[in-house]
Amino acid sequence: MIPAPSRAAALACALLAPLLAAPAAGKDSRYVEDLEFIARTVAQRYAALRSKDIDWKEEVKRARPAFEACADDVEHAGNVMRLLAVLRDSHTGVTRGPAGWEALPSKWDGLYGAGLWFAWEEGRVMLRGSMEGHALAGALAPGSALVAVEGLPAWLVLEREKRRITTWSGSSSDHSLFSSMGNRFLPFGQKREIEAEFMDPERRGVRKLTVARWGPGGGAFTPSSATLPPQVPWQEGACAGFLVVDWCPRLGYLRITGGMNAETARAFHAALDALAGAEAILLDCRGMGGGGDGAAWEMAGRFFPAGADNGIHGRIEASGGWQYDGPLVMLQDESEVSSAETFTWAMSETERCVSVGRPTGGWGIIPAGFQCPSGLVDFRLGVNDRPTPIRGLRTEGVGWPADVRVPYGPVLCARPDPVREVGLEVLRALHGDNPLDQVRAAFAGLFAGEVEGFRKQAARLARKAAGWSPEPLARRVLDDLEAELELELELLRSDDVPAPDVEGAARRLETLAARARAAGLKGPLKKLESEVRALRAERSAQGALLETLGADFAPGERAREAFLDRHGKTRTGRFAREVLWARDR
Repeated sequence: MIPAPSRAAALACALLAPLLAAPAAGKDSRYVEDLEFIARTVAQRYAALRSKDIDWKEEVKRARPAFEACADDVEHAGNVMRLLAVLRDSHTGVTRGPAGWEALPSKWDGLYGAGLWFAWEEGRVMLRGSMEGHALAGALAPGSALVAVEGLPAWLVLEREKRRITTWSGSSSDHSLFSSMGNRFLPFGQKREIEAEFMDPERRGVRKLTVARWGPGGGAFTPSSATLPPQVPWQEGACAGFLVVDWCPRLGYLRITGGMNAETARAFHAALDALAGAEAILLDCRGMGGGGDGAAWEMAGRFFPAGADNGIHGRIEASGGWQYDGPLVMLQDESEVSSAETFTWAMSETERCVSVGRPTGGWGIIPAGFQCPSGLVDFRLGVNDRPTPIRGLRTEGVGWPADVRVPYGPVLCARPDPVREVGLEVLRALHGDNPLDQVRAAFAGLFAGEVEGFRKQAARLARKAAGWSPEPLARRVLDDLEAELELELELLRSDDVPAPDVEGAARRLETLAARARAAGLKGPLKKLESEVRALRAERSAQGALLETLGADFAPGERAREAFLDRHGKTRTGRFAREVLWARDR
């Protein structure tokens, strides 16, 4: 009987045997040797082939001809990039290549932000803000939905850019990918200005506007600065200050602006020390970077005077000269990845705070570095799909959820900073000595659509939070949900939309429906559900179009004809024939 380790090795060899054929005669054997090394290394070490349902044997087989026919070192680096990208892992990819490999396609090729700031909500793009002094500030309201770019529907443009980027670079999650593009959503190519179409928050039709490549002064929107309170200046690593509110004399605000490293930890300690005597703290982690878990645990230690159990990672030890143990709300978003997510685990799994915002980016797999035998290419590979320390959840591709998930609807996106606004409401309830679990449940329920339940729970919470009235927030959240349902309906019905995003609307409807039913918005929900059902043919055509276009958006004539034969009478089919493919003539 073969011992277990030997059986595993034998299985790996059996899996790899068909992949490792001899290189074609007359070609540089180093390139194929690198392919064989990568094939073995991924099969033996990559942590998520099964969970991501990747047929690695088939992917290597598909890539082999390019490695065998490779003509130079830079082309070889590109082949390695493309092969590793199929693992769909943001931690995995080429880290060093031969001279000149930097000229290979980049994530940011042709993408510029026009001085605008966008949010991605399962395929729908919402405007969150614009640079101060922007030429379109009076014509383009925050909360508007991006409908089209250069005559192409926004959903198609986004899919094209996603495929272009992920052909060369792995991406653990769409929400992380598009969050990282928060101020560079628009594909300008070489153009200095383009036409973009928006539906405003009041859904009064579609407006076509010319947007310039850059914002005022040739700059780009910087979300990290825009979401800082006016009285707190940005600083490297971390910054802090006291906010002026009428319900808390010493309300502290602490923002982590750096990654999880020793420099950020030092800045963090200094920033928190400046908040000595705070009665409540709003901890803003949005946009903080990854790095090492050690720094994440160390910084978390400032909030646990007696330390805390950290599951499989032992303990979070108290750190710094003193520890803050008062009311705490943590703001989080999709741009937090890797060890930044470790920090959110430390604060959330221990129930130290209420978290508000969005799911983190979902870069859960820990990488290790490797060098190809040729010495031409170094790469990282995710080798450890670690679970969270206490609950044992795996966050790769999904991220760590916020306790209170703030949606990107038209009403909330029109607010200067809805996540901080909601966070302060939650903190006010905690400051009134209300139990953390009750506060968390009340606000989570509100954003899940349970508005009446929130009103009843909040009435009890308000007895301890003197002067607090939860009604304005409840009304705003209900208005936002209703506006979101109406926006989705109008985007499907409008003749000004080049081709409807039925697939995206159906996907978003899964979440919207549960929230709308809980909120009692049965009328608007029924209309949207009926419209999505009525557009089954459009949904089928949209999916078929994306399949026909392929990874490079360049289908052959036969594929186009087959698509039009089946879907030519739909709006999507007419758009493909009269607009999309007419441009190629």
